[in-house]
Amino acid sequence: MLTHLSINNYALIDALEIDFHKGFTVITGETGSGKSIMLGAIGLILGGRADFKSLRDKNTKCIIEGTFEISKNIKNTFFDENDIDFEPETTLRREITPAGKSRAFINDTPVKLNVIKALGEQLLDIHSQHQTQLLNHADFQYQVLDTVSNSIPVFNDYIELLKKYNDVQFQIKKLLELEQKANSEKDYINFQLEELSKIDLGLNKNEVEQEYNLLAIAEDVIKVSSEASSIINDENRGVVATLQQLEVVLSKLEKVDEVYEQLIERVKSTSIEIQDVDFELNNKVSSLEIDEERLMQLDELLGEINRLEKKYNVLEISELQILKLELEKKQGTFNSIEEDLNKLKIKESKALALVLKKGQELTKIRKKGIIVLEKKIMNHLKDLAMPNAIFKVELAPLKEPSSFGLDSIQFLIATNKGADFGVLNKVASGGELSRVMLSIKAILSESGALSTLIFDEIDTGVSGEVANKMGDMMKQMGTKMQVISITHLPQIASKGTSHINVYKKDEKETTNTYIQYLNKDERLLEIAKMLSGNNPTDAAMSNAKELLN
Repeated sequence: MLTHLSINNYALIDALEIDFHKGFTVITGETGSGKSIMLGAIGLILGGRADFKSLRDKNTKCIIEGTFEISKNIKNTFFDENDIDFEPETTLRREITPAGKSRAFINDTPVKLNVIKALGEQLLDIHSQHQTQLLNHADFQYQVLDTVSNSIPVFNDYIELLKKYNDVQFQIKKLLELEQKANSEKDYINFQLEELSKIDLGLNKNEVEQEYNLLAIAEDVIKVSSEASSIINDENRGVVATLQQLEVVLSKLEKVDEVYEQLIERVKSTSIEIQDVDFELNNKVSSLEIDEERLMQLDELLGEINRLEKKYNVLEISELQILKLELEKKQGTFNSIEEDLNKLKIKESKALALVLKKGQELTKIRKKGIIVLEKKIMNHLKDLAMPNAIFKVELAPLKEPSSFGLDSIQFLIATNKGADFGVLNKVASGGELSRVMLSIKAILSESGALSTLIFDEIDTGVSGEVANKMGDMMKQMGTKMQVISITHLPQIASKGTSHINVYKKDEKETTNTYIQYLNKDERLLEIAKMLSGNNPTDAAMSNAKELLN
């Protein structure tokens, strides 16, 4: 419940203090007196948008404070969750500096705007002149139906399950995008792997090059080796024959001196060494073949190695092997994506089953609530001079679960006998929409879903006995909650348990807005003025007295 409102340096208000009471309070005043300014100030402490232009004195800070009596259930659901000190009488404050900066406070604790807005939604509901447009908004219609049906806990469970289902769908979407991207790379990666698999990347390139070089000159090697062997073994002038001849000649001097004996040994040793060289040459020649086919194979292999090294911008064949391992790893992820998708699709199916089960439970409860809601609204509409109106709530199955449930919703109405049903905001007039909205607010007040309700000229488009009935309804609502109504109709103004008059006064070079709580006599005069103008007639005074009584 709103108990006190303080406004400083805001629009036409220099400084204003207002105490609010329980029950039904009416606020009256001429057009432009400042009633909407008060609503704007209340909107600010509820988290509304701040505007530097609203500062009365552009050099002074604007401060607006509202004091509310807070119930313990709000303490548990808001103050504890947001780690804010709880006070049974909680103050919400907004400050707008001359620099245009805005700050919000709850019990002197600085908070972000979304926090004070969240609390404000639990404390007070402002029904503006344009709020009847909500009657055609699905979220508002579901809110009304769920409140009457007591299905909010089931709806909250449904939302949690839907969130899990949507999370799985999001994961699947991301994996499908990844799969699509992978598929565009898959063929190229497979081609690369096939290309790299054609050769043994564990080869020693140097050894291959040596074999190739040797085979490339095999014919020359064999020819040269044969010539060398001939030089060694020629019977006439070969190295071995020459050494043997030298050995025979030196043997004649063997006994002359030990030096010759040593020389003979050295000649023999050289002969043996030469013969060993000849053996090695013959051995090497015998191992060599002029293998043109093998030479072509090695040439192709080296060409392929060089091509791949150049293509993949590497210097060593070992780097190609590392690249191949990386590509094989990527190829493995393609398979894992498919496996993950299959697992997620199973998870998605299970999550959807839970959503549908809870959604069907929600629909069942809502359908029972529709009967109650339709009956209550039509009873209120009869009291508000719409005796033939038939109100209808229509649920239609959706193809896919939505954030509201498994059904779409529409508020329909037939305002006269024999009339066809039509969408509420298209069939009903402005005055009829106001009566439907007031009926809904009255029903919500019965459920305790609202704590303080402010009506901003909900009586627009109505008059006479309808206005009288609307006033009765708001007065009845005031027995269960705090109701504040800004009105231009004397029928409604007369129903208030408290009456505030808003007026403005020109003072020197400024105009200021003021408020006044009216006593019985002042109230009688104000209502008479509402009936006939600033100089009420005796008849107006009599009518005002009758209304008040």
